[in-house]
Amino acid sequence: MQDDRDPSSPVVRVRVAPDGRPLGAAARARIDRPVADVWAIVSDVERYAGYLPMVHRARRSGDDVTFELKFRVGFFSAGFQFTAHATYEAEKWLELRWTAGEPRDIRLRFELVPDEGGKSCIVEGDGEFDLQSLGWLVKYFLKHHPEIQHGIFPGVALVLIDSLRRAAEGEIANAK
Repeated sequence: MQDDRDPSSPVVRVRVAPDGRPLGAAARARIDRPVADVWAIVSDVERYAGYLPMVHRARRSGDDVTFELKFRVGFFSAGFQFTAHATYEAEKWLELRWTAGEPRDIRLRFELVPDEGGKSCIVEGDGEFDLQSLGWLVKYFLKHHPEIQHGIFPGVALVLIDSLRRAAEGEIANAK
């Protein structure tokens, strides 16, 4: 079991509506690489398909990025596509905010803060979107298993951080 005070262990914060429904989540962890190294990965959105699950392809046109997503459940797969506008402050934060497509109202944000005198950085990945915009398959699962809605946003936030950490620390590149 990991020590909860270990800064490399992710910490998750979930945002909820007044009725208790989850709206989004953020995860924060230390990545053992300098901010510049992590920023090079975060800012290269067209390469997200190489390390972020479900991202099949990303195409950038100026500050707009179109993402193609693939969601597999057993023998079935569902495809989604959305476009987001990127805003950023180099080596500090990047935010992708929905402009069109599904899932609606998606917002992904990465924040980077130097740590240990610049040898590593603290990264926060934050995600939210409209769960009800994902089509009949997701609506079916949520109707019959409403308890899973509480794990979707924390899962997204953890995957953002863990995938970024693995890409930055070379685990994904070394595994291929």
